[in-house]
Amino acid sequence: MTWLRPVAAWSVVGALVVLGSSCGDAEAQDPVAIEAADLPCADGDAASWQSAEWPPFSTEGCAWLAFDGRTSYRIAHELGRTPRSVQLYLSFGADGRSSAPTAGDPTRIVSVTDTHVELRNGTNQDFFLKMVLQ
Repeated sequence: MTWLRPVAAWSVVGALVVLGSSCGDAEAQDPVAIEAADLPCADGDAASWQSAEWPPFSTEGCAWLAFDGRTSYRIAHELGRTPRSVQLYLSFGADGRSSAPTAGDPTRIVSVTDTHVELRNGTNQDFFLKMVLQ
């Protein structure tokens, strides 16, 4: 009967691996669609486009986009072409103060087209996002 202990232990480990690999991952969800009308402070031209202003905002009511943890977003842009560059900045406040460029799990780039950029926040942390396209 001592052979049952290793078998039982491996069964538990296997179950934990299978369960842990599928729980709460942002990849398993439909992205939240953010339309251009949802970004009232977005600005751009043929050379570059930004989803919001840098602080302090010159337009009243401006804010960076809420970027919740474990969530995917499909953000529409008005650049008019597929961007050559996607630059992402995160802040803990909607006013964008104390922001920093980001990379890795907080802002995984899923796809980039001439109409939208799809991003995934693969962390449990909520942020506010600014996107600059060129």
